[in-house]
Amino acid sequence: MKILVSAVGYHGGYNLVKSLKENGFEVIGTDMNKDSAARFYCDKFYDTPEGKVDNQYFLPRIKEICEKEKIDLILPASSAEIEQYAYFGWGLPTKIMVSQPEVIRRTINKYLTYEALEGTIPLPRAIFGSQGVVAKPVVGKGGRGVSFLNERFVMEKLEGEEIDIDVIALNGELLLAQCKTRERNYGGTLQEGEIVERPELVEQVRKIIKILPVDYLSVIQFKGGKLLEINPRIAGAIIDQNIPLMAIKLALNQISPDEIRNYKHPIGKRISRTLTDYVF
Repeated sequence: MKILVSAVGYHGGYNLVKSLKENGFEVIGTDMNKDSAARFYCDKFYDTPEGKVDNQYFLPRIKEICEKEKIDLILPASSAEIEQYAYFGWGLPTKIMVSQPEVIRRTINKYLTYEALEGTIPLPRAIFGSQGVVAKPVVGKGGRGVSFLNERFVMEKLEGEEIDIDVIALNGELLLAQCKTRERNYGGTLQEGEIVERPELVEQVRKIIKILPVDYLSVIQFKGGKLLEINPRIAGAIIDQNIPLMAIKLALNQISPDEIRNYKHPIGKRISRTLTDYVF
């Protein structure tokens, strides 16, 4: 079976590709960076145009690769590319691990995410103005210190434990939610953390999935018990590589939902990322 991993040069790409190859999959990687190191660890590698939703050259290039390589499944790894695949990927000759367009629209946009979940789970206090918002000092005069923020979503600063949850879901049903601590970050990607049990957050995820039914892989982030954001794609750093493997097998009908529901999490397993690789 051939899996196309797009944006394969992302932080966790190497370990994902390694795991897939160890489990008998042939991995075709694509990335907008033609000099990506991914070209050395994928079975084959192709560079593509940037995957932003308004780039009309991206999907034709992906279609060309799919037809040439006879791809069985596409796993997108970039939030920008996710929109392209969701909105226009119906023209591709293979299955794509992506949620429905409306779900992608509402999860990519943080304001729409919070609007959909208001009153369902704990959320940070937040405001959004269609004409922009004005930030000003509590004490001041004459317009001093005033700033104007256009197209910005302003929310309270959260404190407390930060938890990322790797999720597998299908058709509005939560199949698996694996919690991991976020102890050290670099560039927004988890660098150090541990798989833990947080049943109260898993129940929040269950409620989220019923309202915003993301399919296959997603990562849902919490801080201080409140939702930060939903990323409807594979996480940048995954401690347990069985998670993407199970999701891929689910998409290929090689594993049943019950097998995923009954998966035993490796509680206590840690990750520590150096500048070059992961150490488990």
